[in-house]
Amino acid sequence: MLRYSPAQTAMLLSNRRAFNACETAMAQQYGLVNADHMELVGNASPLPKDVWGDWDKESVALQRNLQPVFSDLAAAVSAPMAIGKLVQYFRTVSDSGVANISLDGQSEAKTDQPVYAYHGTPLPIVDSTFSYGWRQMAAAMTEGEQLDSDGRDNAVRRVSEKLESIALNGDADIVVGGAQLYGLRNHPKRNTRSTGQTLNGATGVQWEADIIATLKLLHGDNFKTVSATLYMNFDDWFYASSTMYSTQYPNKTILQRVQEIAGVGSIVPADSIAADEIIAVVKDRRVIRVLNGMPVSTVAKFRANPMDPYNFQTMAAAAVQIKYDAEDNCGIAHSS
Repeated sequence: MLRYSPAQTAMLLSNRRAFNACETAMAQQYGLVNADHMELVGNASPLPKDVWGDWDKESVALQRNLQPVFSDLAAAVSAPMAIGKLVQYFRTVSDSGVANISLDGQSEAKTDQPVYAYHGTPLPIVDSTFSYGWRQMAAAMTEGEQLDSDGRDNAVRRVSEKLESIALNGDADIVVGGAQLYGLRNHPKRNTRSTGQTLNGATGVQWEADIIATLKLLHGDNFKTVSATLYMNFDDWFYASSTMYSTQYPNKTILQRVQEIAGVGSIVPADSIAADEIIAVVKDRRVIRVLNGMPVSTVAKFRANPMDPYNFQTMAAAAVQIKYDAEDNCGIAHSS
């Protein structure tokens, strides 16, 4: 998952403190702090500190289950971004001439200027909202009732699932200055092939052939001495983990054999990966980055009157930036 930068932490805490301050001021303005009006305290009340902590813990637990690909990438190659940044650019550089060799050091190599090109990745904001009525809040404050979690859990679920979708598919509707938001599954520079067979039921030899062919796509783009992370369908992964490689090797599963192949790093199973799909990623910042404008966070919306609903927004600002060089070499291989 994404981690908060100091600036992002300050922004989130400021929102929550400002909300509590406004609620306290409202309670004083409407006289809801006197003993005679305690039954109305929920109409203008700051949220206790432990409520925010509990909501954050629930959010983390949900994200771990809902975004395995995004979270795995975010843990390794994330980079904080200013929330106001709409597009993050990376640069490709062409070859700038030839090397000269001599004994006197007098270079006569042809001078040349490299060609620079900039490629943008949009940084969208994903959000979902939920609310509590003022009477719900009053009951929770005065009678010890628990606030229903379905609405806020659904908001976290929606945002988390969208981040997972962005990591894999991008979003065709997010285009800034000609720069479109792509994902691992549809980036135009990725290396592609067709999976040879149905993996859930394939033999160990067939599995081995598909994994090797996927890695060779990376070799063709000069990623030969690095290990790749493999993302695959959960059911395919489970089949490989519970099926023997062959009768000649009764004590070794297909998954164990796959993990022995040179160039295979970690293997991440995910329901978001389709059956028979293998995505190999070189998790290096020169190849891929998760742009982190804001991790999944819940913020409070302004309330003007004691009987206004308590509205909240769960939001995140993030995108996967896939890099390539001037020769279109890309560290993503996709078998499907």
